[in-house]
Formats: sequence, C-alpha cells, structure tokens
Amino acid sequence: MKILIACEYSGKVRDAFKARGHDAWSCDLLPTDVEGQHIQGDVLDVLDQGWDLMIAHPPCTHLAVSGARWFKDKKQEQHEALEFANKLRNAVNALNIEHKASLNADHITISIGIATTQSGKVYAEQALLEEADLGLYAAKDAGRDRIVAR
Repeated sequence: MKILIACEYSGKVRDAFKARGHDAWSCDLLPTDVEGQHIQGDVLDVLDQGWDLMIAHPPCTHLAVSGARWFKDKKQEQHEALEFANKLRNAVNALNIEHKASLNADHITISIGIATTQSGKVYAEQALLEEADLGLYAAKDAGRDRIVAR
C-alpha cells in the first residue's frame, strides 16, 4: 500500500509501516528527524498523489476531554486539530472527483474518524485503530462527509 503519514517529522510511524513492506511517506512542514521518504510541505498540497491510506496526526492530539484537568487550557489546540480535519475534508471535496454510484453525493467525499490519546499514555496500536474506526462509522452513520472524534 502507498501510505501517507501526515503531520509527522519524526519518521517513526512512516518507518514502522515501511518495515511491514509498505510504500510509506511522512509529510510535515518541518524536515524529517530520520532520513527516509519525506515530503516537506503542506499535506493539503499532496492529497492527489494516489495514496491508498492516510494517517494524519493533527496539530494537536487533545481532541477529547477524557476527564483531564488540563483540558480547559487546551481549547486552542482542540480548535486547531478540528480545523485541520475540516481542511482535509474540504480539500477532498474541492477535488470534485465524480462518484456515479454514490447515493449521498455526485462526487467523492470523506468521513473522518479521529482517535486520540493522552500525551505520554501508551495504547495498543490495534485499540487506537479500533477507536478511529468507530469514529469513522459514526461519521458515516450520521450522513457521511463528516468528522467524529472519540
């Protein structure tokens, strides 16, 4: 699979997918910390390059309150992360790729499921993917072309 890891300069996620045999690329405004396939620039400029999968790390991972005391101080970061997801959704809509089989729209749209974790807390990869999946299906059930953060 051709995979884009958006908003990642460390190369860790990119290299993990590469080790599993994928054509993985990282993309960030910053140069990569570790030499490898990396696009330095705005991810919105490379959405149309034939990716099979994109994993996006928004500007901040603080999208869920989760009972955290510090969350009240993270309103700006939450806003920026949701703004990024909306820019991504709008960029796909702007491509205006025809979708004749869709009952929802005449062009391709995306629904986004966002899974989050507290900084410094380690979750099993599968559990985080399952959370994102649940968000994705909730977005589709709500009418598609939506974003759901869990």
